[in-house]
Amino acid sequence: MTPNDLSAAERQVWEAYRSGEECVFGAVAGPTSSDWPLPDADMGDDWGAERTVRAEVLARLLLGEAEPVPGRTPALEVIGARITGPLNLRGARVDAYVDLRGCRFDDRVILNDANTGTIRFIGCTIDAVRARRVRVDGDLCLSTCRIREGVILTDAQIATDLVLHGSRLTAMRDGRSLGADGVNVSGDLSAHGPFHAFGTVSLRSARIGGRATFYRAHIDAEPGVNARGHRHLAFDGAGMYVEQTLHFSDNFTATGSIRINDARFGDALVIDQAEILRDPAEELFLWRVTARTLSLVLVPDPQGDIRLSGAQLGALTDTPDTWPGAGRVSIGGMTYTVLRSTSPMTLRQRLRWLANATPEYEPQPYEQLAAAYRASGQDEEARYVLLAKQRRNRETLRLPGRIWGYLQDAAIGYGYRPARALAWLAALIALGTIAFAIDRPTPVKADEAPHWNAFFYTVDLLIPVVTVGQEAAWNPGGWAQWLAYTLVLLGWALAGAAAAGATRVLNRP
Repeated sequence: MTPNDLSAAERQVWEAYRSGEECVFGAVAGPTSSDWPLPDADMGDDWGAERTVRAEVLARLLLGEAEPVPGRTPALEVIGARITGPLNLRGARVDAYVDLRGCRFDDRVILNDANTGTIRFIGCTIDAVRARRVRVDGDLCLSTCRIREGVILTDAQIATDLVLHGSRLTAMRDGRSLGADGVNVSGDLSAHGPFHAFGTVSLRSARIGGRATFYRAHIDAEPGVNARGHRHLAFDGAGMYVEQTLHFSDNFTATGSIRINDARFGDALVIDQAEILRDPAEELFLWRVTARTLSLVLVPDPQGDIRLSGAQLGALTDTPDTWPGAGRVSIGGMTYTVLRSTSPMTLRQRLRWLANATPEYEPQPYEQLAAAYRASGQDEEARYVLLAKQRRNRETLRLPGRIWGYLQDAAIGYGYRPARALAWLAALIALGTIAFAIDRPTPVKADEAPHWNAFFYTVDLLIPVVTVGQEAAWNPGGWAQWLAYTLVLLGWALAGAAAAGATRVLNRP
């Protein structure tokens, strides 16, 4: 039975609900959410009483006031209506399927603490959506909607997917356009372009059972900077967990900082062909992120900061153009097993990346890069990285340490260039052999001296501990004596450098 206090448009909605049929006012813009256009801000301004429905009537239907037609399942499917007053379903249990397309809501939709089935708002203009702790046993779809005062989904539980494709969200008073901290989505969260949020998209401690995708999306933080002098956040996913992959890809754009500290990703975090960090005051925070793969491929020449300290990654994919300049990257404590680049990066570029990321010397980033090179079979590159590490460390030492460092570097490349020691040894042996052949030392005991051999005499001087009997038997004089002393000292220095280098190489991780 239809109540007597309803208008003609409301009676039409009432009867359609009872029979589970669509109630259509005006033209149908598109059969699916992907076909429905983003409405103009003034949509519905000229709609009259013939397509106006009070939100109170919709609530009465969803709360079970209307008896369904026998043999039919009730459903609220309304297209092209103007809905006045707040749609307040706070704490309600709604079993009916809800699908509202191309509707204008003059006020807010309130679903706090409600239990519902699938709810779909497509191509609608809505004042605001407030759905704290809502439980949706199906999809929650807010596609191609224009929402004037943002969406709150704090601690909501959504059994399948949260869909925000193509919607335009304007910020609330606190600067957020989407407040979904603690939301639990069992399926996917998707907000594909032309999704556009004016204000922070906040997913702190969110849990996503599938993927979270922001293909071609655009997020603008509120203007200005915070107390630290950095741009306000465009995206805040601190502590979030995504079972599969989070995508900021396919021309994703953000103005403002992005924070994903302490987040975990079962598969990957993909920031690919993303236009972010265009302002020096913007930051990308990825502290202590855990992921099998981090793909970081930005539009070239980023101006902001990238913070990756403590990240634990299986693979890191980047390009030479991903990284900003000196002092704008931090990677201390970051670990990765595999290092890839979509555009080839030379060893020189990698070392420049490390130098830019460690204005103050840190050994771990160098050791990590060397380990990645070794894991990929590039042992020569790994040795050169460890040599660069020793050279950076040398600049932090006092003068005696720096002198000893330069000696080790020149002699054997800190143990990573052992052939250099042989070259030095061969050069000194050649020098001594020629010099002592020209100025032969006198024997210590003429009747006991072994047969003179300038080569072995030089070897005996240069190599400590080991002797072939030449050094003790011959006594050089004049300039040859000074040469002999010099060769002995150089021999000990070369041996010490070789021992230090060998110890360093043998003890490396």
